[in-house]
Amino acid sequence: MDTSVPPDRHPTFADWRSPDSITRVDRSKRDAIAWYDRISPWYDALVGRFDRRPRNRGIALLNAEPGERALEVGFGTGRALVSFADGVGSDGHVVGLDSSSGMSAVARERVAAADVTDRVSIVQGDAERLPFDGDAFDAVFASFTLELFDTPSLPRVLGEWRRVLRDDGRLGVVALSTRDGGLVTRAYERLHEAFPRYADCRPIFVRELLEENEFDAVEAETRPLWGLTVEIVVATPR
Repeated sequence: MDTSVPPDRHPTFADWRSPDSITRVDRSKRDAIAWYDRISPWYDALVGRFDRRPRNRGIALLNAEPGERALEVGFGTGRALVSFADGVGSDGHVVGLDSSSGMSAVARERVAAADVTDRVSIVQGDAERLPFDGDAFDAVFASFTLELFDTPSLPRVLGEWRRVLRDDGRLGVVALSTRDGGLVTRAYERLHEAFPRYADCRPIFVRELLEENEFDAVEAETRPLWGLTVEIVVATPR
């Protein structure tokens, strides 16, 4: 059966298993961790200022409230952890999970400098196998993280996020999107295929992916970033 996408339209989520729809991630987890360990001291200077606005918009839409338990998956250098710690207040708690020891070290320094270590826990681990009980969090957040996982892993990752999220909780995702299908997006996808270590975030269908995996989008926005499109989605468990 021919699964290619006709040239007169950009692929839809129904075509998501086609290489013309969502590109694959052609690098191992070990390589990814090693890369982020190496660049962690300079990450904020290199790219941190560019992803700040969409990340902050995602934080605002998720709207962590006093007393809540929040999880951030792929916290990077910890900027969102501090924001969530302010949101949940002294009666709440924030857990950050990241696979990179280098990023974890930078985040710990940031959390300590913000004087919120009493309400933030940092865990090094794998988003596909979260070391948490089910129904443990009111909110789960991931910014420029979901699109790092290869296509076959995406349902497993979202299944884990759904497992640890309470039935009345909410998920916030900020990710590069293939929704517009423009020339810059396609050029970036080709760059990702050629240099997966450096252009490691590849665009995905964010809202459709969440809805395919037992979430219902309640708020969704798009923002431009370097000529690409970023989707910011808040969803609830179905």
